Amino acid sequence: MNVVDRMARLAMIAHNGVNRKGPGNKPYIVHPHAVVAILKEWGYTEQDDAVTLAVAWGHDILEDTEKPESAILAVDDVLGPRILAGIKMLTFKPGVSSAHPDYGRLKADYIANVARDASPEIVVVKIADRLCNTLDYLADGEAEHAHAYLGYGSPLRGRIGDCKYAAAITSTWHMVESCV
Repeated sequence: MNVVDRMARLAMIAHNGVNRKGPGNKPYIVHPHAVVAILKEWGYTEQDDAVTLAVAWGHDILEDTEKPESAILAVDDVLGPRILAGIKMLTFKPGVSSAHPDYGRLKADYIANVARDASPEIVVVKIADRLCNTLDYLADGEAEHAHAYLGYGSPLRGRIGDCKYAAAITSTWHMVESCV
């Protein structure tokens, strides 16, 4: 089993029995699966982009589950530290809910930090995550929320040119943007 498959398995275990709190109220694992599918649609492969795809599978593990960092490190002796670093970069403050009085500012700061500080292989996961969530809000009939949600991700848009497959990513961003 390769590292991407091992991260997918860890994500399935970590999110087992949990439904998403946001759009769709679907089983949680549907979301990381969709993020990985978006990345693969753009051209990312397990052979060339294992860290990116592994991070995509695990991007919400530290934020939304009780799994420790050590579970991520145990996925691969060599790539585990890079995968963990990527997931940590994408982890918003665990325990800070949308009811927090400074939630909007904290979330905006978080997105700006990812856009400024993350490597292209990690930024692209956040872009796919943002687009996936926007589409989920649209599917749930929450067009206003989808519009705002995509707008808050605008600092990421400036990093698309740094990513592999920038043309495909830009095309998807424009498609989603035209729907909101």
